[in-house]
Amino acid sequence: MSIHIEYVQQASTIFFQLLRRKMIPNQDHLLTAFFEQDEVREALKVMADEAGVMIVQAPSHVHLVARAEGSVFATSFTQMRKRYTDIESKKYFYLMNVILLVFLAEVDVEAARRMRAETNGVSYYQLEKQVHAVLMRWKQEQLVSATAFSANWGIAIEEIAELWETMAVDDDSDKEGRLIGTRKTHIGLIHMAIRTIRDENLVYISEDEKRIIPRNELYERMEAIYHQQDRYQAMKAAIAQAFTTTEETEDNPNAAY
Repeated sequence: MSIHIEYVQQASTIFFQLLRRKMIPNQDHLLTAFFEQDEVREALKVMADEAGVMIVQAPSHVHLVARAEGSVFATSFTQMRKRYTDIESKKYFYLMNVILLVFLAEVDVEAARRMRAETNGVSYYQLEKQVHAVLMRWKQEQLVSATAFSANWGIAIEEIAELWETMAVDDDSDKEGRLIGTRKTHIGLIHMAIRTIRDENLVYISEDEKRIIPRNELYERMEAIYHQQDRYQAMKAAIAQAFTTTEETEDNPNAAY
């Protein structure tokens, strides 16, 4: 089926605005043709498929999201390294992904806890403790399972856990309130990781308080995309299990593994 050039032009305008802005509010006049014309939506879908991205319609916004594989706009290790020069190796890249997963698991909760997260946010130091607990628990599971944990999850847990353990929690600049993205400290690396989703307008960072405030756009994206992915749900459950086991161990230090 051929699509009239007028619809292609309208779809192109929306597509390139989505590339620039990552998401557009539903009430934006730019999306009028998208909601009113089937042909515009079809043309936009063709462009998205060719570029390896998804157009996601959520309650308040239309999002553009790169597919995990086959997208010309996917964020690769090479691209991240250009943006954040402190990322020396893929181990830092993978560690940042674990940080983001732990953060998402913390805020992707039932309505009452979500309201607290939206109001109070998640502190950098709270997130640091949670990431540490998850990595140490997973490292222990890796040792007990004779490397099966990494094989099952596709995570080089020993390498990234050991990297995490070589880093200080923070330094003088962190303690003085100056947040700097750096691979040298836990807080610095957390800041680097969270900045990647702040740049997508998914969270707000209160640098004075060292807190991350999830935006509604983040919940829209989680609902539309992540909640449909079996791997995300499995990783979220594994993180929750690591939290639970750590709390039980702290309550009963003599408990067996």
